[in-house]
Amino acid sequence: MNGLILSGGQSSRMGREKRLIQYHGKTQEAYLFELLGKFCEKVFVSLNANQHSDYPYIYDAYHEMNSPLVGILSAFQHEPEQAWLVVACDMPFVTHETIQYLIEARDISQKATAFQNPDELFPEPLITIYEPSIFSDLLQAYQQGRKSAMRVLSQQPIKLIQAPNPQMLKSINTPAEYEEAIRK
Repeated sequence: MNGLILSGGQSSRMGREKRLIQYHGKTQEAYLFELLGKFCEKVFVSLNANQHSDYPYIYDAYHEMNSPLVGILSAFQHEPEQAWLVVACDMPFVTHETIQYLIEARDISQKATAFQNPDELFPEPLITIYEPSIFSDLLQAYQQGRKSAMRVLSQQPIKLIQAPNPQMLKSINTPAEYEEAIRK
């Protein structure tokens, strides 16, 4: 299984690249790279064409759409036979325990293993293990102009698990959310 740090978004609400924000005494990119490296064969940062990283990276191959789906598809295009443990760069409360819990719950007979979003009750696509068998479903959604990885997950046989601590799934997208997060 490979790890993928989703970082190719525009960060327009935050006003700066979320992967470069520090929460743990280092950039979120560095924190997640080290964290996923404890569990995955290889780890990559998903980037758009305007970004660069000192870590191994995969550029978004599908430029027509601005969606996390693009990063996931690009990872599968890079190594289609690998499962991908995907984590968004704007989730600072993801810990070793979060990843270990997800991996221990993994069911390779399903197309993915995902946490259920505690607020919306849908699969949380931004911290999920995607099995190789879901690649064609993701690609078909993209080709049909559908950009929601969550909707693809909702329509597939996946293992849905409850987060032991819902806070671990929290995304930080604005300066106000960042200020609140660093106070915790």
